[in-house]
Amino acid sequence: MARHTITESEYELMKIIWKAENPMTIGEILKQLPENKWTRNTVASLLVRLSDKGIIAYNKEGKYHYYYSVLQEQDYSLSETKSFLSKMFGGSVKNMVASLYANKALSQKDIDELRNLLDTEK
Repeated sequence: MARHTITESEYELMKIIWKAENPMTIGEILKQLPENKWTRNTVASLLVRLSDKGIIAYNKEGKYHYYYSVLQEQDYSLSETKSFLSKMFGGSVKNMVASLYANKALSQKDIDELRNLLDTEK
């Protein structure tokens, strides 16, 4: 799977598109954003960029474009996770967990849940 780079602004739009059950118009997307977050032109520009990257596509019906995701949220999340692990921990989940543990970033509940998860995978 090729890695897709999404900016923070593009990611905000993608969260809306991923959550939607059906393709959305720019107007529908704007309604999901906080009031006065971006102008219609800004949202349109972000959608064009996402479309150019192959992350979304659209169907044109009359004067409206209906945008939908080509890249699934789970695929993007996995790609970003692998990239982060590679960059920060040499691709090792063990090294990441060890770092979190050593820095007391894991609660006892986290540790118990991880232990249960690993025990059920045997």
